Formats: sequence, C-alpha cells, structure tokens
Amino acid sequence: MSTSRRFATAATIVATLGVPVIAQAQQARELYRYVDPRVGTGNDDQGDTVPGPTRPAGSIHPSPETLIGSNAGYDKDAPLSGFAQLHTQGSGGRTTYGTFLVSPQTGEPQFDEAQHLSPKADERLAADAYAVTLSRYGIRAEVTPAENAALYRFAYPAGTPATMVFDITRKIRGELGSAGAEVTIDPARARIVARVRAKDYWNPAQSDIWFVAQLDRKPTRWGVRAGDQVQSGSTGASVPADTRLNAWWQFDAGTPVMMKVAVSFTSAERAAQLLDQDIPGYDFDGVRIATQAAWNRELGRVTIDGVGEADKRRFYTALYHSVIQPRDRTRDQPAADRATPHWDDYYTLWDTYHTGFPLMSLLRPGVYASNIASIGATFRKYGAAHTAFIAGRNYQVGQGGDEIDNVLGEGLIRGVPGVDWKQAAEVALHNAWQERRPRYQVDGYFAVGDRSPEPDNQRARSGSSTPAYALNDFYAAKLAGAAGRTDDAAALLKRSGSWRNVWNPDAASDGYKGFIIPRYADGRFQDLDPKTGWDGKKYENVGFYEGTAWVYSYTMLHDLPGMVTAMGGRDRFVERLRHALDANLIDITNEPSFATPWLFSDVGRPDLASYWANRIFRRFTPDAYPGDEDNGAMSSHYVFNRIGLFPKLTTDLFYLHAPHQPLATLTLEEGRTFTIRTRNWKPGRIYIASARLNGVALTTPFVKQGDIMAGGALELTVSATPTKWMRR
Repeated sequence: MSTSRRFATAATIVATLGVPVIAQAQQARELYRYVDPRVGTGNDDQGDTVPGPTRPAGSIHPSPETLIGSNAGYDKDAPLSGFAQLHTQGSGGRTTYGTFLVSPQTGEPQFDEAQHLSPKADERLAADAYAVTLSRYGIRAEVTPAENAALYRFAYPAGTPATMVFDITRKIRGELGSAGAEVTIDPARARIVARVRAKDYWNPAQSDIWFVAQLDRKPTRWGVRAGDQVQSGSTGASVPADTRLNAWWQFDAGTPVMMKVAVSFTSAERAAQLLDQDIPGYDFDGVRIATQAAWNRELGRVTIDGVGEADKRRFYTALYHSVIQPRDRTRDQPAADRATPHWDDYYTLWDTYHTGFPLMSLLRPGVYASNIASIGATFRKYGAAHTAFIAGRNYQVGQGGDEIDNVLGEGLIRGVPGVDWKQAAEVALHNAWQERRPRYQVDGYFAVGDRSPEPDNQRARSGSSTPAYALNDFYAAKLAGAAGRTDDAAALLKRSGSWRNVWNPDAASDGYKGFIIPRYADGRFQDLDPKTGWDGKKYENVGFYEGTAWVYSYTMLHDLPGMVTAMGGRDRFVERLRHALDANLIDITNEPSFATPWLFSDVGRPDLASYWANRIFRRFTPDAYPGDEDNGAMSSHYVFNRIGLFPKLTTDLFYLHAPHQPLATLTLEEGRTFTIRTRNWKPGRIYIASARLNGVALTTPFVKQGDIMAGGALELTVSATPTKWMRR
C-alpha cells in the first residue's frame, strides 16, 4: 500500500512541501495552498488528471510515472518508475506523452522500467511542487516547474553510486512510442540533449520533440543503451523506429543534486535557450515561489466565501485544473514566429467549447483572444485548423463536426476583445465550404456509412455529426456576418437548420415521438430504438458518438424554438425532458448533454434547472470527477455550477441556478469585480426565489455576459422548496 498522503486542509498542503505556515490573514491570499492535485487522478471514470505540478497553461508538466493506471501515467498505489516531462490533462482514449523519463537510481543503471520500479513513501503533492521518497533507493526526489522548464532536486543516500537514467523513447505506461531518436551526452558541460520523433500518440501525426537536461555538477561516469546494446563511456547514439534508447550518468552525490530540464517542439537549440531563460540557476525555492505566485494570481480570479476548507479545496482544485490546458507554447517557436501566439494541446475542442472556453471568456478574455490568434496562425500555416491540435499537429478527430467554429463563434458572441474577426471568419468559412462532408454540402446531412476525414473513421456518425455541423454553420454564419460576408452569413444560417434532415417525427420511445435518427444515403431513416447507443464504454450503435437519439435530440442549442416545437411544444417539452432525466436517458456528465438540464430555464421552469444543477453538482465527489476531466471541460463545469452560472451557448447569456456558497467574487481582467451574493443560503437551498442585478430585479432567468464584465453585484435569494420565480 502506498504511504502517500491526502491533504486534509490548506495548512497541511503548505507544511507538506516545507513552506512555513503563515498567519491566517495571509493564508486567505495564498490560494495555491488549497489545490490538491490528487483529485481526479483515477481512471477515466474519475478524471485522468495529472498529479505533478505545472504553471498555468505551462508547456512542461513534470509528473511521476507508473506502469499501470490512468492516461496521465499514474496510479496512486503503484510503484514509481521515474518522472516524465510532458502530459495531457484529463484525457481518455489512446495515451499521449509521458515523454523523456528521468529515473534516479543507485548503483549500476537499470534501463527497463519494470526493473527499476520503486515503492514510494512520504509523497507530497501541491500546485507548486511534487516530492516523494523512492524507498528502493533511499532517494528523496522533488520537482518544481517554470513555464517551459522544470527544476529537480535529488538527495541520494551516502555510500552508493548516484545514478540517473534517461528514457528517450517511451510514452505513458512505459510503452515504446518512437519513430526514431538520438541522444548526446556532453560530460564536460554536464548536459544531455535528446530528440525523439514521437509516434502512436492519440493524434496519429508524428512529432519531433527535443529535451535538454543540465546538472549542477559534472558526471563521473556515463553511457548509452541503444536497443539491447549498452555502451559504457559512449557519449551518443541514434536509433531507428521502434527501438529503445537510453542514456545514463553517475556523479558524486555528497550534497543534493540539482538538475534542470527543458522540452521544445522546435529544436534542441530552442530547448537550451528556454532552459537558460526560465531557470538561469538552480534556485529551487525561487522557482517554487514564482510558481506559487503564478497560481495565486490565477486562482484569485474567482474567490468563494462562507464555506469550509473542504469546499475550498475542491473548488480551487477545479479552478486549477481548468487552466492547465490548452498550453501556451508561444515562446517555443522559431524566432520569426514568436510575435504570434501559439497554443497547443487542444484535446479536444469538442469537449472544451461547452464550458472551458466560456469560462475563459469571463476570467481570461485576453487568453481567449490569444487562442483565436493562434488558431488563425495554424490555419495560415497548414491550410486548416482542426478540432484537435496536439504536439503541434492538426488532427481532424470526427467526434462531432468542426468545433473550431464553435470556439471562434462563442468568442465573437461573448465579446472577446482584441480579435481580428475577419481572419477568424476565414477559418470558419473554410470549414463551412471545404471541410464539411460532401453529402452534407449537397443533401444537408451526414449519412450512415459516409466517411469522415479522420484517419480511422471511427467517430463520425450520422445522428451526431449532422446536428453538430448544423451548430457549426450557425457559428460560421455569425462570423461571416461580423466579417461583412452577408451572402455567406445568410446561406449558412439557413443551412444551420439541417438538423431537421435527420429528425424523424415518427420515431418513438417511452410514449414520446420525434427524435434525431441516423439516415442512409437513400433517405431512409435507420431502424433503431432511440435508447440504443452509448452504454458505458461500449460503442454499439453506428448512428451516434458517445450518445443516443435521446441525447442528441437536445443538442440543437442554436434553434431552441425549433427543437421545442418539434417535440410538441413547451408543456410536452418539459414533460419529456423530466422523463429523460428521471429515467437516466441523458448522460448529464458527458459533453453532449452538459447544457441539457438547463434547457428547463428556456421553457419557463428554472426551478427544474436548479434541481438538476444540484443533482449534477453532487456527482463531483471530494476526490474525483464524474468522468474524464477533458482538458478543463469538466473542471470548468464544476466552477460554473459552484458559483451559480452556466453558459447558454450561442448567446451572450448565462443561465442562473442556486450557488453553493453565500458569496463568490469574480475579479475581471481589467480589475473590475462582480459579486454573486446568495441570501438565505444554506446547503440544500437549491431554488432561486428572487434575483437582482445591481439592485434591479431581473426579468429573465439569465444574466448577460456584458453585465458581468462591467462589474457589479448579482443578489440571489434562495429557498429549500421550489418557487414560482420566472415560472410560466
């Protein structure tokens, strides 16, 4: 059994990494102390989050590695094999990264991961650093990150050779993920430089990644292993695809050994430059304090008051998770490109447009604008900007449609400043007229059996991709209008009604008629039960991706009047949605259904929206997410739910529901504040009885983004029983 510890309070988190506990008044500002990176580190039913520390949107993300466990490369009860430098946050599917493993050892070097596993003791996790004792070797290992580099500190036991082994070609769970690699050791400079052409990541495109490691002392012995050949004294080697490559060195370890590392997707030279810029010396505490400051600034964008330490721990951990990806690699570019933002590891926008980017539009609109500029640069460089962009490479995933349009369009609708909307429209219009599938362009739907642009054609489905394309068209129409492309805007707005081409008014289930149903190329609807499809992790239905007809029949967020009418009108819509949720026909913790419970507010039943918002909130346990964290999608969902807002996509509005604390304060980018104060608050009082914005009673169950960004105060009064507020 692992001897790792969970942090029970904020003060405990401080003490575990050796930072003195400070006065209570100061602790209130030291928000990084509330972050518990262990939350969500289970498998994809719990989060798949990364336990190691990083900076907000940091490029490097050092973290401990095990040979079993989640897609983040970690199992809390398994022995450790070392520390890798790159990870993806909260992602299911095929693994990515786990790149450049560093394994501190004693004695002769052990290269195979299974042969140098170590039980762990006294494991300490926090936002600013990670520390653990490798019991097998008696080594104390610590790491703290900068933006593109990380600093390690290793305390070796006296009397044994201090060894460090590097695995250049591995990926998560110790798998081989290399299409070729090389390494060079410079003993005189105490430096190792390596490159791997990474392959078999979730994005099938191969990527070159470089690594530079610098010791604070010269090694006394060194060598490489290429394939099965160990070459003591060698200072370099290269290997072809599917061949292991390691390097190692030994040194005098009478004092703690410091090693700093940097990773680059550009070149070895750039990795070395980033190493010198981010961590010029070996001041471990200095780097850690800078990381603390970065997280205090980021977490200070939203504060909650009036609840206990456990609630704050869970909230600030979710807020922490929400800003880890996408990753800012602007400085990791050729010199000529560094004036243009470069954001990476969209994994994927199909997830994050629902909640991650709307939260960004509130708290970090400048970062949102930077992401849009990066998307435009990707489009100009590659001729396309796809739903996923991982390790600097496009990937058209096919989960839904062209969700890049949704991110761009939401930014426009929500008023993200400082964006060249003509350039953004070029991306969306290219997708609309070039990337949508041929049958959709002609007949207005994606048919059963049609091929998607993704390499393995495993995700695109008639019943899920058609309404997704229709939503994409709505956003593209808005962008076209902003760019003065009125003909395009009109044509795309009309085509955004294409969801009707897969709406079968005769399909029936549980006494309700009318569903999104997959359609064949000859026009016939697929003969299936609307409940058939997604079932846990089983993909049994060719018609939908991670869903059913019940799920996808509520996804036309750009045409709510049309959807309500197609289901029989407002009263029938309410009755049907209540049945769908009560009967567990809607997966409320998966992205296609994120907004579905809040649709009650659109038809005059915000009391039911509040009821289901609370039901969803309870699915987030103290230690886990109710599914993959999905690069900030699930954590942003939690943040919104906690503070009483939820994004009403395709509009500049947020739904209102009862918050989960008496006071939340948003500190906006220009220094203004917006407070959400809840009168009569107690746990279990989940229904809104009244709402006032800046002292004026609201007339709808929504609040405008512009009203929030202007600063001010929202005052809600809540009740333990359903109220008549905004009911009709």
